[in-house]
Amino acid sequence: MDKERFGARLSFRRESLRYGVLTKRAGFLLFANLCTIIFLGSLLEFLMERGSNPAIHSYWNALYMVIITLATVGYGDVVPVTGGGRVTIIIILLFGVVTLSAFITLLATRRAKKTRRRYAGLQDIIKSKGHIVVCGWNPRGRYVINRLKDELEKKHTQIVLLCDLEENPVEDDYVFFLRGNPVSEADLQRANVAEARTAILLADESKGGSSGDVDARTVLTALTIRDFNPEVKMTAEVLGPENVHHLMLAGVGEILDTNSFLGNLIARSALRYGLINTVSDMVAREADTHVFTIPAGGDMLGKTRQEIEDEMRLKHSARMLAIATVEGFRSYDQDYRVVEGDNLLVIAEEPPPGAIT
Repeated sequence: MDKERFGARLSFRRESLRYGVLTKRAGFLLFANLCTIIFLGSLLEFLMERGSNPAIHSYWNALYMVIITLATVGYGDVVPVTGGGRVTIIIILLFGVVTLSAFITLLATRRAKKTRRRYAGLQDIIKSKGHIVVCGWNPRGRYVINRLKDELEKKHTQIVLLCDLEENPVEDDYVFFLRGNPVSEADLQRANVAEARTAILLADESKGGSSGDVDARTVLTALTIRDFNPEVKMTAEVLGPENVHHLMLAGVGEILDTNSFLGNLIARSALRYGLINTVSDMVAREADTHVFTIPAGGDMLGKTRQEIEDEMRLKHSARMLAIATVEGFRSYDQDYRVVEGDNLLVIAEEPPPGAIT
């Protein structure tokens, strides 16, 4: 059975290689024939019209007439006047139009095939460097991709999505889709993970299974990526809190325990109302702005949150998110007075004075 599979695989590769060589050879022959028709036909046209046609007094005039004739532009400024010249133009048109049409059709077919392969995620390899690889897919993946696109499009950082879906779940030309298994070494090589800057490991729910199975695939993906690129920064999503330790051992630096995080956030919001809005502002901020931490000090001490918020907005075009105190976040307590040891969380395009960058 193994011999049969090996033989079938070898035969498939041989036929694929032969088809590729024949296609390239056909394109080269068509292009060579087209050039021969144009340049040789121009020479014959020049010999036929020389001395009889005042508009054709050099080879370049004849070449110009042949090219605009094949291009069906036909300005009419240069036309054949002799019988031999007219016959030559007719022959050039007959052979040239057929050859040009066949060449354009071949190019269009190859381009269409390449486009279909791209949207189906069947590209051979990603050659970009410093890109971000998103592995796996679930309903939250669309929000991840859209957010990354907003942040990275102006920085010209490529986003590569590697997941086992039949077609690209995100219809965006900026996102390169590769159909494959994030656990597979071959597919990670296609994504050029060895040259990637960051890898995002989504809890891959596209293949089904229990939360333990999903997390196991995430751990295997992290281990494989770490083997290719020991320096890559990995962020992973985990469904079961008992699997956080396994991801840490696999070298994942940032781990989001989705279920525990959301549960704790909802519970704490009930105790400290406004926390969800604060967290939402922090993660859903504009693409050109950043969150900065400013240690409270100087003339800030003793001022109310409202006073500091107004000052930040007027002087630094910054928006206050919350005040982090030893007792927790104060998001909407406008009368709270800042004391030493507090930290201000603000959103701004540029770091305000005293901000920790």
